Amino acid sequence: MPAPLVAALPLPVALCKIGGIADPVKDSPPEVSPSASVPVVPDHEVLRVIGRGAYGEIWLARGLTGAWRAVKVVFRTTFESERAFQREFQGMSSFEPISRAHPGFVDILHVGRTRDYLYYIMELADDHAAGRSVVPESYVPRTLKADLDRHRRLSACDSIKLGISLTEGLQALHQHGLTHRDIKPSNIIFIDGVPKLADIGLVAATGQNSFVGTEGYVPPEGPGTAQADVFSLGKVIYEVSTGKDRLDFPEVDSELTSRSDKEEALLLNEVLIRACAGDPKKRYPSAAAMNEDLRRLAAGSRPKRRPISLKRLLIAPILALAVIAGVFFWHRSVTMPPAVLQNLQATIESEPTGAQVVLDGHYEHTPATFKELEARRYPIRVMQPGYDPLEALVDLSGGKSLDHRKFQLTRSRGSLEIDSSLGGVEYIAQNEDGSVSRTGTLPAHLLNIPTGRYSLVAKHQDWTITDSIEVKRGETTRKTFAFATAAAVITSDPTGAQITIDGRPRGKTPLQIDLPARSHDLVAHLDGWRDQRQSFDVQPDRKNESSFIFANGSVKISSAPGGATVFADGQEKGRTPLVIEDVKPGEVSYELRMAGYKPTTVKTQVEPQQQAFLAARLERSLSPEPGQPWTNSLGMRFVPVGAVRFSIWETRVQDYDAFCTATGRHREAADFAQGPTHPVVKVNWFDAVAFCKWLTDKEHDENLLESRQGYRLPTDAEWSMAVGLKAEGGNTPEARDGKIRNEFPWGKQWPPPAGAGNYADRGAQRAKGGVIDNYSDGFAQTSPAGSFKANTLGIYDLGGNVWEWCFEGYKGDSTGAGRDWGVLRGGSWATSMRSECQSSYRNVVDRSERDVIYGFRCVLGENQ
Repeated sequence: MPAPLVAALPLPVALCKIGGIADPVKDSPPEVSPSASVPVVPDHEVLRVIGRGAYGEIWLARGLTGAWRAVKVVFRTTFESERAFQREFQGMSSFEPISRAHPGFVDILHVGRTRDYLYYIMELADDHAAGRSVVPESYVPRTLKADLDRHRRLSACDSIKLGISLTEGLQALHQHGLTHRDIKPSNIIFIDGVPKLADIGLVAATGQNSFVGTEGYVPPEGPGTAQADVFSLGKVIYEVSTGKDRLDFPEVDSELTSRSDKEEALLLNEVLIRACAGDPKKRYPSAAAMNEDLRRLAAGSRPKRRPISLKRLLIAPILALAVIAGVFFWHRSVTMPPAVLQNLQATIESEPTGAQVVLDGHYEHTPATFKELEARRYPIRVMQPGYDPLEALVDLSGGKSLDHRKFQLTRSRGSLEIDSSLGGVEYIAQNEDGSVSRTGTLPAHLLNIPTGRYSLVAKHQDWTITDSIEVKRGETTRKTFAFATAAAVITSDPTGAQITIDGRPRGKTPLQIDLPARSHDLVAHLDGWRDQRQSFDVQPDRKNESSFIFANGSVKISSAPGGATVFADGQEKGRTPLVIEDVKPGEVSYELRMAGYKPTTVKTQVEPQQQAFLAARLERSLSPEPGQPWTNSLGMRFVPVGAVRFSIWETRVQDYDAFCTATGRHREAADFAQGPTHPVVKVNWFDAVAFCKWLTDKEHDENLLESRQGYRLPTDAEWSMAVGLKAEGGNTPEARDGKIRNEFPWGKQWPPPAGAGNYADRGAQRAKGGVIDNYSDGFAQTSPAGSFKANTLGIYDLGGNVWEWCFEGYKGDSTGAGRDWGVLRGGSWATSMRSECQSSYRNVVDRSERDVIYGFRCVLGENQ
């Protein structure tokens, strides 16, 4: 198959024998009067007429499966006799199997007839705007003519490829003994983007003599032969490649000198001159022969020289014998006339220079010299874009060459009539080279102006309409500017978008407004979304609607390791991997948090109806995370209690020894044996505060704590929260002391249940003091941290083991200056009195005192 064309004309091009569209519209449904009745087609819903030709109508129909079809209906009344009508039906019936026998033909799905008409069902052409998406009310078939009206012409390369494909399909038709007889741009339609020849109603057996076709595409000898179809196809490729009308043939493109594909266009012109030759003997004998030359052009070669005919091959030796005989007789008699020269030449010039000269099927540009001419008269045609073509005869019958002959070309001219639907409209008309510029007020009649393409501008108040139009030789081109308004409805989802039309704010959606019937630039703004833009083509006598959809997107977030908590604007969204739906377009930012890792922020741009992907590799953090448990450099473990973290153990001997070793401080040992995990004793309030400061500085230096974090003793209120006391009231420890009765760290019962904590039992060794009757905890003095059950917060020994220093003094002072009374909480291994075991009891002691029953516990919090 041929190589692909550009997007506008995809390949392969196949020969399509589908219903003829004699004069399809370009931009709107055909305005044709309906038939007297809707034709009945079995198993199809026939909806509306989409085209009308000389032999009938084309209807849009839908089959039982919902597939869209084209149905051509050919009426009996269009034929002079029943015999002719029957012949048409037989022709269609015979073509039906052929259409399925070659990949270049579109399938004819069914052929049928009634008394009043025959019909055939086939594939439906693409919609001119929506392709294969068919909306019955607005469907318009896409044709090559409509495409050319919008794009004017194709490049030489694409024109060659189109010609290769069409000649291939045309040859397949000719091989079945059929001819098309009406090839033209409006009969080339598109199915699935593939251009195909249309209008089966004119296909006939080769040699049929009835004259049909369209002026300019039909050769002088008339239609009905394979060579006639080649002529018609050549005219189509001429229009496609030059942008000119087929009646202008063989004039070249008026913009040829500025085209980047000038050389290819000139070579293609050689092929077209032969394809469209008026004399069938000088024309391609078949579509296959034309296809061969086009393929040579596509490969970068020149067209083949025409082979010398058998008649010329026979004449050549005869002429040679005649020359020999002439020489012989010249030697015998000098009185004989000389032989007629057959190697003549003619030089043609023009004003302006550079015109194309066609002589005997060959072309050159002036000044042009044609050689190896015979002694006879030659018709020539001299052409220059923008000038009237000139035809003349060059007479070489006298046997003499023509040194030069100069032709004066006349600038071609036409007329332009411009009008508008409103009066007093100002206009500007200017041709492409800028040599002619006209201004004035409409209506305007510009007579006898140079041919070519003109840009037109019509202005009425703030309304400007621009267009371009081509003035052709000897014709009057007409253009009317329609300054009309039409109702328009602009909506959005969600509603409330601010609409700006041509730079002017016009209101919020849903918006109903009258607008000039022209193209408008719309901008829709909705807070939280990026502005959307549309080009809105408003047309009169139709429903003009434009809609904006402010679609959301989504975000997919992953992390390594997974399980990180995702926050947006302080709100928790979930844990990774996480998909967040319905996210407004624009930049978004998320924070990922995970215990033991540094918080990480990720950002991205969310696009409408798309999913953005975010990934973060979390960096392990050594500092405590808010609200999370924490183990410090000494192995001390902390749990959250309110705004601080409580050490789950009282400060151990091993913890305090690390402090003493680092600072050279002396630790006063107890008078009983203690292990490394026993709570340190014989420390006063100042010892405890010094330990907390040292540990804070140490872990700041080791980058384990942030500058705002530090260790200290718990406040009296924080200690009460940890033990589970609520609503004590009072602003100082003194005011709160003993206010809540019969609440113990283990509950409300007395005496304490077994395993409640390390209190004074019968095994306690004390110089004086009592014991709790019938209670035994297994330890005579201190016990290792965590020997008894933790409370609900995971904290051990808030009752018993050692009394714990609090941060502030009994009267609320926290400076520690002078001899001040400190606060100890929780009892010890020597406590036996019921009142002292209560959670609300405060032991008031001089801050300087040290004892084997005094210890402390740390908290980690924010610097105060």
